[in-house]
Amino acid sequence: MSNTDLLESGKIVVALRAARAAAGWNQEEFAKLMGVAKTTVARIETLEMSARAEYLSKALRLFNEAGIEVDMSQLDAVPIRVSMLAVAKAVDDLQDVNKRRKDRRTGIAALLPDKDA
Repeated sequence: MSNTDLLESGKIVVALRAARAAAGWNQEEFAKLMGVAKTTVARIETLEMSARAEYLSKALRLFNEAGIEVDMSQLDAVPIRVSMLAVAKAVDDLQDVNKRRKDRRTGIAALLPDKDA
């Protein structure tokens, strides 16, 4: 793989990982939404395999539906725009103690603002 090809693949991977993180999806959640195995997501995100056009198209559509716009058309950057609706969902998810790892659930509720207040 040439350096140019590697940089282009890296650009795609960085965009996918950043948009996935902005949506608040871990690899397993994203894989389910994509209809692929978690190992496929992991392999693409570590440059072990290239993402096919169908994969990219579906990923960009899912991100768009979640309020995250990824612009892959620019040569020197990958702008990612996150709507306030997506930010609000991320805040709700972050405050949901049940979405945390079991070893991180105790004591965290006291640190978070009361959602009902």
